[in-house]
Amino acid sequence: MVIAIGKEKGLESMIAKEGEAILNKENQFRQNINSEDPFIKNLYSDLNERINAYEQEDAVKIEKMKWSDATGSIFFMILIIAYLIYSLV
Repeated sequence: MVIAIGKEKGLESMIAKEGEAILNKENQFRQNINSEDPFIKNLYSDLNERINAYEQEDAVKIEKMKWSDATGSIFFMILIIAYLIYSLV
């Protein structure tokens, strides 16, 4: 039981450290956006705009593959297989 309590405290402290690391990264990101260096400021501002645009658009739309998408590849595979069979016989 003492070991279980020790593991729980260790887990809580590990989660707390990860939370602090995430906050530090966010603070670093904000500091870079507000940087006096124009290159760094422009770089991180552009990155922030791209992230926001990606999150706002429907980027997770995934279309399933159709037979028409694969017909060209299948045709060439059949040609190669037929040539290999013909050349080996």
